[in-house]
Amino acid sequence: MTREQQQTGKQTGDAKPAEKPDDGQRTFETDISETGDDGTTVRQAEVHEDDLSETKPPSDPAR
Repeated sequence: MTREQQQTGKQTGDAKPAEKPDDGQRTFETDISETGDDGTTVRQAEVHEDDLSETKPPSDPAR
C-alpha cells in the first residue's frame, strides 16, 4: 500500500527491513519523496539493499 502526502522541505529517514524478499536479495522499506510540477509527494517503497532500486516500481496511471 502506498501513501501520498504533501511534504514541506522535510526529508524522512524512516526505514525498516522487509520481511520476505521475492528474489532472495535483502530489501527494506523506506519513504521516497518525488518532486514534480504539482509539488512533492511521499510514498512508501520496498527497495533492494545493495543498489536501492525498487522491488516493485509504482504504476503511473497518468502515462
